[in-house]
This record gives sequence, C-alpha cells and structure tokens, in this order.
Amino acid sequence: MKVVVGSQSAVKLEAVKSAFASHDNVEVVGVKADSRAPEQPIDGETLIGARNRAAHSRELSPDADLYVAIENGIFTEGDRYVDKAVVLTVTKDGREHVEYSAGVEFPAQYVDEARKLGFDKMTVGKVMAAAGFVKKHDDPHADLGDKVSRAQILKDTVSDAMKQSLGWASEPSKPAAQRFLS
Repeated sequence: MKVVVGSQSAVKLEAVKSAFASHDNVEVVGVKADSRAPEQPIDGETLIGARNRAAHSRELSPDADLYVAIENGIFTEGDRYVDKAVVLTVTKDGREHVEYSAGVEFPAQYVDEARKLGFDKMTVGKVMAAAGFVKKHDDPHADLGDKVSRAQILKDTVSDAMKQSLGWASEPSKPAAQRFLS
C-alpha cells in the first residue's frame, strides 16, 4: 500500500508512519503539496487547506492508495482560540474522511498580535515564541494545556483517522475527538 502525505514535515510524516507501524508492506511518501492557505489558517481555512493539500498530492502522485493531508489552524470557540489539526484522508476511489485533533487553547493576546502582523505570513506560535511564552514556535502545545507535544497530538489523530477511513476499528479510540464523514 502506498500512502502519500501532502507534506515533507518530519512531524507529519512520523505521525503517519506511526499509524501504519503495525502493518506490513506500507510505503509512506511525503510530497511538497501546497495548501494555498495562509501561514496561520483560521476556522474554515484549515479544512480548505487540508483539502487543497490532498488534491495537490493526488496530482503529484496519482498512483497512491491513500492520501493524507494535515493542516493546523486556529478555531474560534466563543471568546477562545483553540489550535487543532485537521487530518484529511482520501482513498484511491475518492472517499474522504476528516478528523479533528484535540485542541490546545492559545491566549487571545498572541492571536491578536499575529493577526496584526498578518496571518498570511505569521503564526501565533511564532509570536508566542518571540515573546518567550513558549519554547518552540512549531510546538507551542508542549508548553500549553495538558503539555502534550504537537507530535503526539498528530500521532493520535492520524491513528484515529486511519482506523476510521480504512475500517480498522468499528469504534473511535478517543470519544472526545470530533469526527466527520464527508
């Protein structure tokens, strides 16, 4: 089975490889797929970015059995800002599954600052790291909320997505996660 990931990010590739670790004859390949989303996607832009990554992945590598696109974004929940990953899988025959990761709340002051600087070129993680609020701009999750790394959050979410999209389990392994079928 050939699985194409719409990214060359080591964290994203490792999350997908981890999901398939117990399965034989699975080749995971990363391609540089364009999300056409802002540097910091907000709300619906996140799912659009994941869909764009999946579509571009299919163009770049049309021979895959499964396509995986991962896009992190900020979701507005009332007066809170929550970072979540959208994991989108598309099978060879075009069936799509969307999985949302557990969320990590980002302080409004840093979201507002990133917005002022322009979401097209600035992420909230970079603003928090520059202010010394978190250690790593690409993994602020490790310093916030339950202090679970972005890598672990992605591994859990990708694993759930694979179980659902490929029928590996009849029930989701984490009932708190949001799941949608398209």
